[in-house]
Amino acid sequence: MKLYDLQDLADLLGRSPDTIKRDMRCNPLAVPPRVEIPGTRILRWREEDIRAWLASGVRGGGAA
Repeated sequence: MKLYDLQDLADLLGRSPDTIKRDMRCNPLAVPPRVEIPGTRILRWREEDIRAWLASGVRGGGAA
């Protein structure tokens, strides 16, 4: 299982780490669910959770 850190997630989403941190506080639905590692404040995300979160935002388009 691959875990992404904050910089990895920022790079993948094309956002800054500060924006991701702010969204975690103010708009939690704007970031994928994170892994909570007991006894730490380390921020990590599972690759499969990121993929599922991204897929949930895909909108189908009709023929133009």
